Amino acid sequence: MSFIRRIVLASLAAAALFGLAAPALANHAEPAGANGERVDDAARLALFVERRAGATTFRALDTFGRAASYRSDREGLNRLYHVTWTILNQGDFEAATEWNDRLAAGARAQRDDRYIDIAHLNALTIRYDQGETGVSAQMAQMATSGRDWFVRAHAARLTALGLMDRGRIGEGLEVLARAEADIPDHDPFAATARAGIWEVAGMGLKDLNDVQGAATAFRKFEIDYSNPAYPRPDFDSLYNLTMMAVQVGDHRRAAVYYDAHHRLAQRAGLTTLSIYDASLCATVANARAEPRAVLACLAPFGEDLGEAAYLAAETLPLRAIARARTGDLTGARRDLAALRRLQDEAAIQSEVNHVEAEVLFAEGRSEEAYRLLRAHMLESETDAARSFSTGIHQVTGNMQQQLTERRSQLETARSNTRLQQIVIGIGVIFLLSAGATVAWLWRQAAQLRAARRRAEEANRAKSEFLANMSHEIRTPLNGVVSMADALARRELDAQEHEMVDLIRSSGATLERLLSDILDSAKIESGQVAIEPVAFDLEQTVGDVAALWRVKAEDKHVALEVDFDGALAGHVEGDAVRLRQVLTNLVSNALKFTSEGAVRLTVSSAPDGRVQFRVSDTGLGFDGDTKSRIFGRFQQADGSITRRFGGTGLGLTISAALVELMGGTLDCDSTPGEGSTFWFDIPLPAADAPAAPVEAEATTADVAAAPLRILLADDHPANRKVVEIMLSATAMEMVAVENGAEALDAFVDGGFDVVLMDMQMPVMDGLTATRKIREHEATLGLARTPVLMLTANAMAEHVEAGRFAGADGHVTKPVTLASLFAAISNALDVEAREAA
Repeated sequence: MSFIRRIVLASLAAAALFGLAAPALANHAEPAGANGERVDDAARLALFVERRAGATTFRALDTFGRAASYRSDREGLNRLYHVTWTILNQGDFEAATEWNDRLAAGARAQRDDRYIDIAHLNALTIRYDQGETGVSAQMAQMATSGRDWFVRAHAARLTALGLMDRGRIGEGLEVLARAEADIPDHDPFAATARAGIWEVAGMGLKDLNDVQGAATAFRKFEIDYSNPAYPRPDFDSLYNLTMMAVQVGDHRRAAVYYDAHHRLAQRAGLTTLSIYDASLCATVANARAEPRAVLACLAPFGEDLGEAAYLAAETLPLRAIARARTGDLTGARRDLAALRRLQDEAAIQSEVNHVEAEVLFAEGRSEEAYRLLRAHMLESETDAARSFSTGIHQVTGNMQQQLTERRSQLETARSNTRLQQIVIGIGVIFLLSAGATVAWLWRQAAQLRAARRRAEEANRAKSEFLANMSHEIRTPLNGVVSMADALARRELDAQEHEMVDLIRSSGATLERLLSDILDSAKIESGQVAIEPVAFDLEQTVGDVAALWRVKAEDKHVALEVDFDGALAGHVEGDAVRLRQVLTNLVSNALKFTSEGAVRLTVSSAPDGRVQFRVSDTGLGFDGDTKSRIFGRFQQADGSITRRFGGTGLGLTISAALVELMGGTLDCDSTPGEGSTFWFDIPLPAADAPAAPVEAEATTADVAAAPLRILLADDHPANRKVVEIMLSATAMEMVAVENGAEALDAFVDGGFDVVLMDMQMPVMDGLTATRKIREHEATLGLARTPVLMLTANAMAEHVEAGRFAGADGHVTKPVTLASLFAAISNALDVEAREAA
């Protein structure tokens, strides 16, 4: 049987072991290429990877990771895991260690055992990649005994990589198959785990020369299971596809894939990627029998290979052979000697015999060269056959084990035939009863599963509906609030001012209602993250009191603050969410108190915690009411909404936010005597943040500046709102209806600021912003401030805008003050960066 035939059989065996009997894209028609040829999975995948990696940068990945560091949920930890692994795959061990340390610190802070173990596995991987191969035993142990399926899946991919490094590809694929079967189907992080499994499976199938199987595996990693919301500037799959094309002798494809890899490596500007790109360049040139091109690929790294020395085992043979073929026998002998030393010192397999044979050919010593080359080919074929045999053995071994178990079952069945005949009557009755019971239980379980699935789908649909409705309502509300704000700035008589104030007050109430509903939906779907920063606690508490003091005085109710002096100074916590909770509690207390006082007390608690108490002398409530008031849309009784207003969401949101901040909101009350709500949360002492740089331009300065503004918004009312706002200023506005028109207008030039809506037809605002930044970079233009002016108010929308290249986020409904403040801030930032 030929060597190629053995490769094919081994490849099919490994594919069968891992469940790759048929390519995932086999039923899809293959599109034609530029010359009419059919484009297969590997070509489609290469095109996808180049587009995906080219749409972002490693700088964006760094920004993504820094934002994740401020989250305090499992999603934030998973994002840090993504950043760590992406950086590690580029061979930047120092940066990968820094990101992994952040992941470990975040996991410890959240007491998340899963990601504590993940960070430990990443640390083992970094040690392994730097030559400490002994840690593979720890990885293998965690692959089977890890305390979490996600941990076991990550450990399995690392264990499989180690096995494949040692040529035990079949064993590696079997480890991956077991891990893949252990992943639950509907877990929110299942796709992350499967992406990692299929990435390594593709590497194993590549080593078996299974081109179609490897392309399918890489496609699952790149497309099916990767999260498109995570920035992916890496392009390792292009490296693997190039190497695979070289292995099977498809030099044309290898050159196409390498060209894509080279474009992305140049764009990334990372030293490690440049080194791998040079090695890949030399590999492709060697396969095409272009020795001078090989030398040109490796020339930038010098004689000792410099920063590329860690790839000497791969690059020295290529350079030595190229030197021999171009007549540089001295250089070839020098590389051969270095390769021998490397083989002896590192105890690695190398191409010494092959290289020496090439040198002997160049020296005219053909007979010696043939002997060495024959020995090298025999050794290579034997090693490959042994490796593929191992893969086949995994499959045949499993089959043999199944046959043995089946044979044992048949023998047992024969020996028990008589006993079965004796008890068959009893057995039939028992089986009928058991069958009926099992069927009933199965139906009940199926109904429960279906009910849970419907509940989850309904909950998800409800949250999406609330978020969408918030967006849709904010758009017309923008016209109401903005126009009322503009009218309030004009010369009106007393009655007209009263009418405008009523419109503004109603708009503010409606906006607060929307914010409460949106907060409730975000909390329920786990999308709210605590963002700790250093802030002045006494000032924050004072601001809350000042906000409600006027209302308290209008009701002739005293609003008192009792602040513990020991807490003066800065603490670390989420000032925004703390202010939101205190505002809700003080607002509620004032709402239900018609006489007496509302007291806000802030005092020290053990272990660096701070206790907050809001007491009132109001209506109070009984124990039955207490059991309901923290529920969504619940109030003490049905008449409260009519008498006092409100949605019944404030306490629900407050309780959830307090829990996210590390505490529990509780209360006590006596009807007719008042209520007390309290909670304590960790707020450790912190250094004061650096004083912000004073803005050079004030809002008034911006209004007087002759700026040229480009506005992109598909809603006519929104365009009219901004037009009216800017009509009394020195600014000139150009309005367009979608991102494509905005990009065309921007390319024509002459704009000082861009106001960009997010959701538009033809081209959305995020895409348009990215293309604006690409245009600036291509032509070397100065950065023009871009502000997202949108009804999308959630944190991920702000983050998406920043990743796209926006300088700020203004949420509708917008007022003149908020719009000018955002423009002023963006212009000031650009001015400082330019300086």
